[in-house]
Amino acid sequence: MRLIAYLIVTTWAIYSCSNVFFLFAAYLERSGFPSEDAGLLVGAFYGATTLARVLGGWAVERVGIRRAMAASAFLCLGAALLNLAASSFWHFLWIRLAMGCAYGVFVVALTTYQSLVIPEETRGLAFVFITLGALSCLFTVVPLADWLLTRGYDKAFLALPVGAALLCAVQAFRLPPVSAAFDAGEQSWGTWGEFYQYSPFWRIAASCIFFGLCDASIVYIPALALSMGLAPSSFVVANGLGALAMRTLARDFFNRHPRYALAGPSLLVMAVFLYLTPLSKDNLGLFACGFFYGVGMGYGFPAHLALIGDLAPARLRAKSSTLVYFCYDVSFFLLPMLMGFVAPMLGKTGAFRLLGLSCVASGVGVTVMWALFAEVPKKERKAG
Repeated sequence: MRLIAYLIVTTWAIYSCSNVFFLFAAYLERSGFPSEDAGLLVGAFYGATTLARVLGGWAVERVGIRRAMAASAFLCLGAALLNLAASSFWHFLWIRLAMGCAYGVFVVALTTYQSLVIPEETRGLAFVFITLGALSCLFTVVPLADWLLTRGYDKAFLALPVGAALLCAVQAFRLPPVSAAFDAGEQSWGTWGEFYQYSPFWRIAASCIFFGLCDASIVYIPALALSMGLAPSSFVVANGLGALAMRTLARDFFNRHPRYALAGPSLLVMAVFLYLTPLSKDNLGLFACGFFYGVGMGYGFPAHLALIGDLAPARLRAKSSTLVYFCYDVSFFLLPMLMGFVAPMLGKTGAFRLLGLSCVASGVGVTVMWALFAEVPKKERKAG
């Protein structure tokens, strides 16, 4: 349990580095930056994070897990400190790119560490508790950042990720070692060809992409709610409550069933209530959709993280972490492009309904895909 507590704190710290900047666009626009520049600076972080997923797997294999965590934590800390003094677009851009790379590498290393130190029989429940660290940011650091920013404490707002990054660096040294070989980067990790051969590569990729597309839809909920004359917080807060309820009240559920077999149904639950969201007539209806969407997400996210350790041998888990996070992050790039193409033709509500319907279809497909995989005897399973 002590190890789980360490991992919860570490997860909270690294996600706090990212989640503080949910409000970065508002800070930049108030500081006189055009909205276009603010959008580019916010997006630069996520672009760098996606590309860094591949770098994260490489770093873990070359220098070891905890060294990769420590190096990326110090890079994040340095970028956060420079952020306090930045004033121009180009200063902020390079800082955001560096911080995005550091964040991406740290998360891959951390998840690889988790998949190696946590036994398979308790991995589902452990991942549920650990992801509470990420979820709790929405109830702790984000409200604090909002409070500081709205009261004009800009430097204090920018200092929050400094403290979070420093905690990440401390935790990188405090976490118990996996083994001498893993920590020193001397482990034989295997090749991408072996990963394709010994794991359901395409099933993992497809499941993470479709789950990510549904999860990324929450970015558009505030705009949709406002266009309907409703309060965005009705959905967003309910989403967090639903996820929290699933990960605490139903925690024993995670170890009694195969994680991959329920990854599809969790996506389907999210998709159904995503489709119903534009049909909400009042804030209560929006709250209900957000809550049950959160219930699906509350299981779906840790279930997809558990794929890293459940479906790949230990020597291939750095590559498994890379694949899962890369496919998940790609969705956050694909969805804006798809919505940007469809919205002018169907309108905001019509585009959102089409998105919800598409997610329902993908949820059915992913459910069937994993159900068929579960029926194949373990010794006969092939990649793809």
